[in-house]
Amino acid sequence: MRQLKRAFGGKDGDHEDFHFGNFSQHFFSPHQPHGPNGSHPSHDGHGSHGGHGAHGPHDGPSCQPGPQPVKIEYRSFDGSQNNRSDSTLNAAGTEFARIGTAHFADGISVPLGGNNPRTISNLVVGAGDADVANPEGVSAFMYAWGQFIDHDMTLTRTDGVNDISVVVPAGDPVFPAGSIIRITRAVIDPTTGPGTSNPAMAVNSNSAWLDASMVYGSSAATAASLRTADGHMKTSAGDNLPIVNGMVVAGDGRAAENPALTALQTLFVREHNYQVDKLHHEHPNWSGDQLYNYARAIVSAEIANITYSEFLPNLVGKDALTPYDGYDPNVDPHLTLEFVAAAFRFGHSIVSGETEGLAENGEVIAGSEEDLKDVFFQPAANFIDNGGADGQLRHLAADPSQALDARIVEDLRNFLVDAPVSMDLAAINIQRARDLGLGTLNQTREALGLDPYTDFSQITSDPQTLAGLKAAYGNVNNVGLWTGGLSENHVPGALVGETFQAILTMQFEALRDGDRLWFENQGFDAKTLSEIKGTTLADIILRNTDTKHIQDDVFVTYVRHTGLAGGVESEDPDARQIVIGSDGTDTLIGGPQGDYLFAGTGKQTMTGHAGADRFVFDSGATKAKITDFDPDVDLLVFKHARRLDFRDVKISGNHGNTIVQVGDDWIELTGVRPYELSKHDFLFDV
Repeated sequence: MRQLKRAFGGKDGDHEDFHFGNFSQHFFSPHQPHGPNGSHPSHDGHGSHGGHGAHGPHDGPSCQPGPQPVKIEYRSFDGSQNNRSDSTLNAAGTEFARIGTAHFADGISVPLGGNNPRTISNLVVGAGDADVANPEGVSAFMYAWGQFIDHDMTLTRTDGVNDISVVVPAGDPVFPAGSIIRITRAVIDPTTGPGTSNPAMAVNSNSAWLDASMVYGSSAATAASLRTADGHMKTSAGDNLPIVNGMVVAGDGRAAENPALTALQTLFVREHNYQVDKLHHEHPNWSGDQLYNYARAIVSAEIANITYSEFLPNLVGKDALTPYDGYDPNVDPHLTLEFVAAAFRFGHSIVSGETEGLAENGEVIAGSEEDLKDVFFQPAANFIDNGGADGQLRHLAADPSQALDARIVEDLRNFLVDAPVSMDLAAINIQRARDLGLGTLNQTREALGLDPYTDFSQITSDPQTLAGLKAAYGNVNNVGLWTGGLSENHVPGALVGETFQAILTMQFEALRDGDRLWFENQGFDAKTLSEIKGTTLADIILRNTDTKHIQDDVFVTYVRHTGLAGGVESEDPDARQIVIGSDGTDTLIGGPQGDYLFAGTGKQTMTGHAGADRFVFDSGATKAKITDFDPDVDLLVFKHARRLDFRDVKISGNHGNTIVQVGDDWIELTGVRPYELSKHDFLFDV
């Protein structure tokens, strides 16, 4: 069993827990598949694309292998061969670690007792309104991306034998007394637990690296089943995920768990194929294996970059993580149980109880509005009919996540599956922590070097949560890690409290710094590395879906609607807005915060109102009037600018206003004098 002082982990992969060296020549890893692979059956008679599929004839037999442009080393699929001193470090099938010591009744494996987990759930998690938007303004992408990368790093299977189910006590407000919330014990390393002198330690069935295994698989066999000989990933009709027996399949078996997860899985299969096509254009003599390997490396790097440059700053704070300073073989990158079973289950608190698909103009796609409990593992046809990945991704960018607190929505806490079987994710999390031998909130804080709490009031300022904690635990030293961590007052600038921030930052730093094949250390040439670092999740959405307009940071909520001509009104006028203009004559009106106003072609009148607004021109000849442009605050943005830059801008005065001409766009800035403008008011996005 490993114990360490650097920490972080993921959610259990079991359905009960809501699966919410340099190589010569072509530098192929021995774990990479070569040549043709088998194919999945496809849905409704539509075959997955093969050697001459929708992406063109790139298959290996027709092309002579060419040299790689750089000496890049590819990851194995199972995560092995990363660390030169321990080839199995973080490989699939190896154990987790701990921040603190193990806490079992017998010191080895018997779970500690305590108040009934369902009772704790009712008193703490059920106290107050769970359907409250977060005040930080983050979008639903926070929980969607969190689960997406969790399924990359962790899959904790249960044994299906050793029952530790929670029995619902009498007087429960929802479930009949005696109902069962089913749980069995986690699969453990056979050298630990009963019959040994080593405390039980759970095993991770996935590669623990941030290596896109949820897209490609944690084994060579899975990876081979998902690709074609020409380097592409298999798809079904409509550029969707492969379909087997009516369900989508991907590198991780939980791809169909909910629409948000399915959408992200679909997006990155498309991104892989986009990269294969791009690489084939640049290197027409590369084999299918060369194209696949390099595209996989790029996609894995993009996912890692998005996690560290977009997701984590919104979660733990912009400066919480130290800058990357290169690979350190002395850093222990193991995922810890405190991360896996507590801190990275923060997402359970912010999941929305409803889902829908949005059209480009912000309208809800007819029939797509559903409760979360009704879309778990939905058939592929239903997902596609409800707007598919494109509609779901727009929804995630426009929908605020719930507030991160001790509460979770009813669909995750009070779901009667099939009487007498019930589902309460909070109770499951509490019981799973006991199964894994996690310490309490205070025991973990001490292991982290933080001061323990001496009073419940130090944890939270929320009156209902405070009362619930007192009633459920009696003594502040008894408060569980997951429940207490969610209850903590947030660190300024972060979505989480002090304990979870410490676990998350330590884990993500260790996972990055102890990864020999981290993308900044992997061997990419300077141009490719720069492109990876410059690619946002918004960029990947724009080039792989029918979405034409989206905010730069999709982890921040912007409500999507049209100008007056389009007829779609904002669902929340006080939030940040994306306003999409119609071609012809239209009026676009923003709100009190910084907004994106996307001009259509033709005559456009644009008013941003308060905040730092972006007036975006990206669709052809526009004659626009901006009524309230604020120099040094607002921006004029020119998408698809190609070779245009500030030197191509023509600025002139006109009766107290300013005329800006860029290419075929003519823009009048009301009340602005030409001398007030500078190059800092312009952004050219190529």
